[in-house]
Amino acid sequence: MKSDMKNIEGFEKLISEDDISVLLNELNVYQFELEMQNDELKVSYDSLEAEREKFTDLYEFAPVGYFILDHLGIIEEVNQTGVNLFGYSKAVLQNKRFQSFISPNDLEKFYSFLHKMQESNQKISTEVKITLANEYTFYTRIEGILIPSFIKSNIKYYITVIDITESRNAEQQLKETKERLEMILKASSTGIWSIEFESNRMLLDEYSYKVLELQPWEFNGFLKDFFLLIHPEDRSRVSYSYKYCLNNSTEIDIEFRIVLKDGTVKDISTKGQKIIVSEDYQLFAGIITDITERKRLAKEAEGLKVEKQKAILTATLDAQEKERFKISRALHDSVCQLLYGIRLNMQSMEYYKKNKGDFENINQLLDQAIKETREISYELTPSVLKDFGFTAGIKEMAHRLSNADFLIKTNIKQSVDKVHPTIQLYAFRIIQELINNCIKHAHASVAEIIVCQQEDLITIIVSDNGEGFKFDLANALRKGSGLRGIKNQIFLLNGDINFKINSKGTTITVTFNKNIDLSV
Repeated sequence: MKSDMKNIEGFEKLISEDDISVLLNELNVYQFELEMQNDELKVSYDSLEAEREKFTDLYEFAPVGYFILDHLGIIEEVNQTGVNLFGYSKAVLQNKRFQSFISPNDLEKFYSFLHKMQESNQKISTEVKITLANEYTFYTRIEGILIPSFIKSNIKYYITVIDITESRNAEQQLKETKERLEMILKASSTGIWSIEFESNRMLLDEYSYKVLELQPWEFNGFLKDFFLLIHPEDRSRVSYSYKYCLNNSTEIDIEFRIVLKDGTVKDISTKGQKIIVSEDYQLFAGIITDITERKRLAKEAEGLKVEKQKAILTATLDAQEKERFKISRALHDSVCQLLYGIRLNMQSMEYYKKNKGDFENINQLLDQAIKETREISYELTPSVLKDFGFTAGIKEMAHRLSNADFLIKTNIKQSVDKVHPTIQLYAFRIIQELINNCIKHAHASVAEIIVCQQEDLITIIVSDNGEGFKFDLANALRKGSGLRGIKNQIFLLNGDINFKINSKGTTITVTFNKNIDLSV
């Protein structure tokens, strides 16, 4: 103790008061620096704590679930998004095998995913179905990487889990829609095409190639070469329509024919419109359809409709002819005979009566009645036509209707007498009606009937030097019973009628084939 006191006294003798003062100053400086460093450390700590909280929030509430699994797949750590995704608390999820939530059908896929992570340093991904305890299921995309360790039991799997149920359902729906569309396109012989505005190149899908009966390498994609596939008679029309619609961004809807490699012709329909994919990318797209069968069926339906109309019209005309024949026979065999009997009785009375002048007017009226009855009977059923043929019937009609003010000339090729009797009757009725119209409306002085035959084609020409039609021809054909009757006769003969009207008069030309089928 005494030695310690001696040492202290010796030390105090060695250190002066000035030295002590300097030491105190230095200690104060060190203390101040330590306090400053402490403040800086506190600021750094606060900053680090704020960053930690920020990254903790970023980790916890990231849009994907983060899981850390051990080498057995047991969940060691999970963020809040993962908790929300699985619907369990973090305490329940931790220490639970991740594979216990995976659908049994996808377990092999998940184990393969873990195995691939062990063999690779790259990120691995897979898609599996998650099944929860309440039987709720959803689809996930899992991506992960292995954090290695020298001790196998210490390796960690860092994985992310994303719910892809909505996108997968949309993808499945899109796939099903695409499959249905492909089935519809295949069943309806329809393909899809598109044209790029900048390059004017045309892209065809596989069904378009089938419709056009081309192999992909047989079409180079240029629009001008597509036009070369089109029937020459339709090419300019289709080319103009496409170019107009492309330049004006209007819809296209057009039907045309194409010529195949073997020379056969197909009927095609295309429809399309402008499609805006993005601000920088626009195209013209649509469908191409084989309508050959539809056209054929429509043509057959139209043919059946025409045949039905012809059958009805033929039945009507046949009924008319039968009624005409009955009335004609009644007039000839009954009324005419009665008139002849009356005239004989009147002549007998005239012979015994002294005042014979009273019977002259009566005889004149009877003669006129007999003449008009015979005319009506002939108009209804021309007996000369049945007994002596078409040529004789027309010439007899011309002779009977000609008079001092109106002359009918005839020029008829006798080979027409050999055609079917029904065709002869239709032709006779056409000429009869044309001459009647000439007498009633044209005020002509001369008319000419020409009937000629060139191979199977028969031509009837009836001309006059009259005034022609004073009304619209279309309305006359629609409303006038005489001209409508002519139109019906020509329809049954599958013929054509042409009118030529000028200051010199009217010429009407009718043409038809003598071999027309009259089976309807």
